[in-house]
Amino acid sequence: MTVWLWPAVLPVLLLIYWLTSSVVVATLIPSVIAALPALRTGWWLRAYELSLGRRTRANTLWYFYLADALWLAAASAFATVVILIAINTRIGIQPDMTKFATAMLTIAGGVGLTTLIGLYAAFHAWRHSIRVWVHPKTHQWTGGVEEKLSRLAFQPPRLNHGVFILGTSLVVPGLLSGTVMLIALTGNGGRMTPAMEYLSLAIMLLFFVALPIVSIIAYIGISGSILASNPSDCWLHTDRNQFDP
Repeated sequence: MTVWLWPAVLPVLLLIYWLTSSVVVATLIPSVIAALPALRTGWWLRAYELSLGRRTRANTLWYFYLADALWLAAASAFATVVILIAINTRIGIQPDMTKFATAMLTIAGGVGLTTLIGLYAAFHAWRHSIRVWVHPKTHQWTGGVEEKLSRLAFQPPRLNHGVFILGTSLVVPGLLSGTVMLIALTGNGGRMTPAMEYLSLAIMLLFFVALPIVSIIAYIGISGSILASNPSDCWLHTDRNQFDP
């Protein structure tokens, strides 16, 4: 959700939270607002690619935009949770952290779904040598005219949201796996044998040090081949009588 919308939406979110005491309901509005442009753009691009008979490319782009919508929804929901906690604490209302924990679990589920879809989309793009441009405002920038995609180049370049999707998809699985294993090891009332302590240290080094380094290397290797720096790099031409390579 764009920054300028927050002042207008925030009073509504606070009112919803105070009336319903539901953090999940309060985070729903900014999440939907944030996700809709990406969903609209992704569906528009999918229809365009399908009209040219490029089903694999159409589906790959759609998966990336779907993952972007989920990522933006989760980010907006997280920002809403932080803002609600800060404002309620500031005015002397003690937040019910149990309800906020439920909202955070919902957000974590959204990040997990983003990761799964993002991995699938990245694999498809890499396997079929498809360069992708992901940004929810692409439809707005072109006015919904597909022929403008090949002429859309920004100086300096705008941020390709594929960066968020690919980064999340590569990093989250390792961090999540390490966290789950550590929780399982320390779940016995906090009592750990020396062997368990060594195992915990090994897990921390593997999942929180080694795997993130490997993920960064993988990101560098993959991003250059599938992430376009501009829409014009993704759509070299948009004449319906021609085909992008």
